[in-house]
Order: sequence, then C-alpha cells, then structure tokens
Amino acid sequence: MTVFVLVHGAFRGGWAWSRVRRALAAAGHEVHTPSLTGMGDRRHLTAEPPSLDTWALDIANLLAEEDLRDVVLAGHSLGGVAIAAAARRCADRLARLVFLDAPEPLPGERAAGLLGPVPDLPRDLWLPAKPLDPAADPSLDPDTVAWMNARLCPTPLAPSLDPMPAQTVASAAVPRTHLFCTGTPPGYPASVTLRRLRAGGAPYRLIDSGHDAPLSRPVELAALLAGPGAA
Repeated sequence: MTVFVLVHGAFRGGWAWSRVRRALAAAGHEVHTPSLTGMGDRRHLTAEPPSLDTWALDIANLLAEEDLRDVVLAGHSLGGVAIAAAARRCADRLARLVFLDAPEPLPGERAAGLLGPVPDLPRDLWLPAKPLDPAADPSLDPDTVAWMNARLCPTPLAPSLDPMPAQTVASAAVPRTHLFCTGTPPGYPASVTLRRLRAGGAPYRLIDSGHDAPLSRPVELAALLAGPGAA
C-alpha cells in the first residue's frame, strides 16, 4: 500500500483527481486529493490572495496533521509548482515527487515568468476561469467537459508571482518522476521543464492524453503512479 497526495492545477480543485483517486483506492492505496487555498471546495477563502508558501503549507500541514509518511506527492500543471515548494517543508515525509504535465521551476524562478517576462500585474488579481471547449481535447468526452466547466474556478495569480524557494539538502534528494501529456498544446509552462530534461538527458515519461489526463486517462495514470519507479 502506498500513500498518495494528489494536487490539482489552475482553475481546478481536488475534484480533478477524483477518477484517479478511485482507481488507486480500489487497488488498496491511501489517497488524498486536497484543494489548495482559494480553489475547489476552498474557493470561498479569497479574502487574502494565497502566496506560494500558503499552498506549500496547505500540503505540508496535511501531511503533518494526518501523519503521512513515505508519500508519493503528485502535482498536475500548476500543482507541480505547489508540490515543489511544499517539498522544501516536508521532504522527510516524501518518497517521491511526481510532476504531471507540470513545470518544476528552479530556485528563484517564478511560474509566471517561465515562458517570458514576469507580467506587471497586481498580486491580488484572480485569473477568471474560461469554459473548456469540448473540441479542444479529443481525449475528454463532452459529458466530462460539461462536468468540469461546472466546477472551474478563478485562480489566484500571487503564487505564480512568488519565486521558488531554495532547495534544501533533503528536498533536493527526493526522487522525481516527470510525466508529460502528448496532446498538450504548445505554450504550457511544462514545456520549459521538458526541454531542460531533454537537454540534460534526464528520464521522463509520456502519456497519450490531452492536458487533463487525470480525467481522461485515470486508469492508465493510476497505473503509472503506482508502478515501478513511481512509488
């Protein structure tokens, strides 16, 4: 049995991992799918925009309160930035980090600046969610897209403006797995990490899916997460 903590990306909540959670739980694993502050079932917490460290604490405090150890901590898309920051706080509880179609910013980098200059925008800005086009991702059926569109929520900009903290000795030593979706359009921040991995000859895996693999390929993704080298 493996303990998984699965973190969603922008405009989503813990619900985005619901199908993977069920697949992993059916195989006997313990699975947590928290929503980050201001999003998902915590979308009402908008009085103050969360920082990147707020999101890191969301994750680290969950692991501490539930006394979770040897955790496979996975982040999808912007969730990869959150888990990278969280690893600086809870590396001793982690067995592996898994980045799913997600960037892993280097220390000092800002997620909002991975593809160009950091935008000159206020920290208290919330980015509005745009409805997904069913035709944009053939791996998602129309009913799933409608279900997602009913749940999408604004995303706080502040965490993407904050620099990634410096690595600790412990966080740098946590094994990492990088998974990339073959159908993700160009221009996603994950492409920066993919280029770096290729340039350095580092391993990565591909999953035949659009960007929302947790909902379009949940069984395949669950098998990848629980398989050798990922748990």
